[in-house]
Amino acid sequence: MNHHFPSGLNPNEAAARIAEADGIFERELMRIAEQLDRIDGLRFFGLTGPTCSGKTTAARMLTERLEVLGHSVHVISIDDFYFEKNYLRALAERKGNGELDYDSEETIDVSLLRECADSLMSGRPTRLPHFNFLSGLRERGVCLTPKHGDLFLFEGIQILYPSVHAILQGPSYRSIAICPMSAISVGGKTFSPNEIRLMRRLVRDELYRGSDASFTLALWNSVRANEEENIFPYFGLCPYQVDSTMPYEIGILKPYLEKSLLSVSKEDPNFIKASEILEAIRSVDAMDSSLIAPKSLYREFV
Repeated sequence: MNHHFPSGLNPNEAAARIAEADGIFERELMRIAEQLDRIDGLRFFGLTGPTCSGKTTAARMLTERLEVLGHSVHVISIDDFYFEKNYLRALAERKGNGELDYDSEETIDVSLLRECADSLMSGRPTRLPHFNFLSGLRERGVCLTPKHGDLFLFEGIQILYPSVHAILQGPSYRSIAICPMSAISVGGKTFSPNEIRLMRRLVRDELYRGSDASFTLALWNSVRANEEENIFPYFGLCPYQVDSTMPYEIGILKPYLEKSLLSVSKEDPNFIKASEILEAIRSVDAMDSSLIAPKSLYREFV
């Protein structure tokens, strides 16, 4: 599928287009929540997808709808099971990488995840970890005491990693995959789903994870290689799949991308890629992020 987004919209027209796209996305998640509600014995469900797919917002929307339907839902981020930064740095050095990698399978403490999942399934009070991205340390998180009928939503790109899937799979488990699946044609250019995700990640990582454009671009090839090895081949395991492409998003991202990518120096090995993205968005009309509702998917990125 290919979304065509018109140029020259006034703010009211742009706001209407944004609201329409957000509404379509939310209604699809409501439909899935209602299907989950009808599954007898459901205990765990997973929400996965490659980087910058909208998992956090989807988790919130699913949780809110399931709670309206009478369930107590606890969201557990697989990110919280990362090994600490010193371990990840040593892992990167062993692999010959200069940068920390948060996307490969061996960055997850699978033993701790299994321990927590088994404890929750058995109904025991369970202390979860919390990973602090700024410090790179794993801290003490919340303690959950499962009650009869509680649901646990495991959210993260790592849900489909074979070692993680092996822990969660079973008759009391279902999974949902979310990802931009449609391209966007705007400003005389067509942006593929993978290009859209890279632009989302450039903006998100600078705003929320303290990573500049050069760092994100340097990691992108390894991120994509990991996705092709550990995520996309297993999408078929998910009975529910959601397209999170937003037709309006290139215009929203443009001002942030320009600010970020123009800081990449000519001496930087990622300068050519930064320049290619800047050229691709040059003819796209910028849109103000204030047009986006507070609970929109796009609040994950801007």
